Amino acid sequence: MSPMTFTQQGIITQYELAKILIVTSGGLIEVTLPLTDDDRRDMEIHIRGKFARSIAFQIKSTMHLDHRFRAYHLSMFFSVPKSKLITHPNFWYVFGYFDLQTMTFSDPVFIVPSAEVHEHASPRLTGDRWTFNFSASLDPNSHDRWRPWAVHPHGVGQRVLDILEEENAAPPLPAEVGELDGLMFVSSGSPRA
Repeated sequence: MSPMTFTQQGIITQYELAKILIVTSGGLIEVTLPLTDDDRRDMEIHIRGKFARSIAFQIKSTMHLDHRFRAYHLSMFFSVPKSKLITHPNFWYVFGYFDLQTMTFSDPVFIVPSAEVHEHASPRLTGDRWTFNFSASLDPNSHDRWRPWAVHPHGVGQRVLDILEEENAAPPLPAEVGELDGLMFVSSGSPRA
């Protein structure tokens, strides 16, 4: 049997995360898988019936763990063209080990803001590409940089609901948006005087 390709791994883990998000949120999370990936997002997520706020995930998975230290480590290298690097409060990374025996993500997965990854995952610019190395201990008693973003797979839905419900999480629309011809803003709140 030939080894699984990276494309196959990506599709499997993307759909597995979608399943986990829907089930662990009690069906409150809606998951959309984009037809195009020009913005490097593997999925977009919002709370069912609430369209004002959504977040995008870039999913990074591995089927191998490092054991160079006292505990297992989730280690992943990845690179991004300089022109495609997105650092935004609504753009998040999900890092996880996909266990072929259990056929799901093992505990924990890491749900990390893009700004944190781009600043602290050993960023290096070489030519026109950024290279990153995400390396997190899987020891539950670890105090490494990534521990605050560790989530048990059963808690993923609630963690994402918390992110989506955070007040002022999304930045305001750029000023240029208000200058577009034919644009009308609609609000469900009471009119302002």
